[in-house]
Amino acid sequence: MLRSMQPMAPEELLRLGSWLLSVPLIAVLHETGHALAARPAGYRVTSFGVGHGKPLVRWHHSSGAVVYLGRWIFSGGLCVAIPVDPVPERRWLYHSGGLLAQGVLALVLWPLASMLPILEYAFWFNLVVAGWNLLPLRLGGYATDGWQLFSGLWRCAAAGQFFGSREQVQRVLGFEERVGSPLGQTWCRLSLRWMDIVTGMDDEGWVADEVLLMAEPRIEALDAYTRAERHRVEGRSLAAIQVIQETRRALGGDLGRLASDMLVVAEARAWLALGEQRLARQALARIAGAPGVVARDALAIELGAALLDEDVAEVERSGLRLSELLSRPLLDAPDAVRTLWEAARLLKERGRIEGAESLAIAARQQAGALIREATPRDKVAVAARLGEVAGVEIQPPRRSAR
Repeated sequence: MLRSMQPMAPEELLRLGSWLLSVPLIAVLHETGHALAARPAGYRVTSFGVGHGKPLVRWHHSSGAVVYLGRWIFSGGLCVAIPVDPVPERRWLYHSGGLLAQGVLALVLWPLASMLPILEYAFWFNLVVAGWNLLPLRLGGYATDGWQLFSGLWRCAAAGQFFGSREQVQRVLGFEERVGSPLGQTWCRLSLRWMDIVTGMDDEGWVADEVLLMAEPRIEALDAYTRAERHRVEGRSLAAIQVIQETRRALGGDLGRLASDMLVVAEARAWLALGEQRLARQALARIAGAPGVVARDALAIELGAALLDEDVAEVERSGLRLSELLSRPLLDAPDAVRTLWEAARLLKERGRIEGAESLAIAARQQAGALIREATPRDKVAVAARLGEVAGVEIQPPRRSAR
């Protein structure tokens, strides 16, 4: 015979009630930690809320972020922030913001739980949630804070190229559309347009809202960068340079370091497409010493300038340096791979067989990696843009209009 259920003691009911109440409160605190750490790390919050599913209520904060309350209140929360001018040394700050906030909460609840037993379940639940977020896990499109923190140490985050994250950006776009974040949607669509340019896909013709761009100068700079790169690949390099110059005049000191450096890279590529390697080098001189992705793209442009000069010694030197960095993220990885392939061809013509083979092998290997990293939608387009490096017949180059 089944024993009859015994009613819960009042103390247990209070503990259970405090735990249920703590679920959304801990979510708010965790996401607030991320939000407070966003700006110092070079990010901007676009949406902030508790609960998933269709928002029950939402309102627009003066910063441009959307604050909302989701239908499933007890399912956690989410703070979405876009990188407007990320500081590599402070990247950890944003991703650990939620954990730091929960750590402070644990220190507060620890003594209180011993005095007020009703807080005991809330105290342990906070530790469980913090422990889960600290684990370096990635499940489909979901990644814990621990993954974001430790993947940089393992170089997992830096292993792929930007266009390989198309599906992830599309998921974020879908979420930002659902919660109604105009700023987040704009950033995602600009990122997808950038990927279309890099992979060689046709532009969908989407145009950003100028009012929204004015809300964040660095997003406006990203829009200018993508428009300039589109002009260049279509053979209108002077139009690309004009877009960059107009953006600099309009934004001036509002440009962050990364946005400013990206515009310099786009300008240098445009000058190189026009056969003006001297002006390309002059542009690159303004970002001498820049770190990370900008430095790697600058090296690819320097190699392209050396190719135009037919400076064999410089081609070999820059080519070897670039071949060692090809697996790291670049603004335009296919362009860098094709440039390295052309360097291998020149060295072979000049009798530098050993150097030519080394560069050709590096270019071939990275071409294969780029195709593998591309989403199914992009694979054919990436292979076509890589051309001969990937074993695809190269189309005649378009003449660049002056």
